[in-house]
Amino acid sequence: MQKISKFLKVLNQRQEIRFIEVGIINTIVGYGTYALLVFLGINYLIANTISTIVGVINSYFWNKFYTFQSPKRSASEIVRFVSVYLVSFLIGTLFIYYLVDQFGVNKYVVGVLNLFVTTAISYFGHKYFSFRKKGKI
Repeated sequence: MQKISKFLKVLNQRQEIRFIEVGIINTIVGYGTYALLVFLGINYLIANTISTIVGVINSYFWNKFYTFQSPKRSASEIVRFVSVYLVSFLIGTLFIYYLVDQFGVNKYVVGVLNLFVTTAISYFGHKYFSFRKKGKI
């Protein structure tokens, strides 16, 4: 048991692992919101917008303090963070619109596929833009 605990502690020191952990939490929050709103009859594009807003707020705090451990308190960091999600949101919305309206793919399936697109954009955007270390681009 002690070896497993030590392994998990070492593993959790990796930023990529912490990002995945936060991603799991954010997926539950964001996709759960999206699926619930679609289930309740809300248009899938509106559901995507609302779930993105909820997800961004959740993600900011988890990524700032846990994943990237950014001690800064700056408006520019928040602007960069939101900018990454804005790009991710726009690309993701085009992605789901195209698959649902042009190809008739199931809205729930498209929501899951969209997670892969937006996750890649957000990880690299936050690592190299939102929470970059001073002097790094």
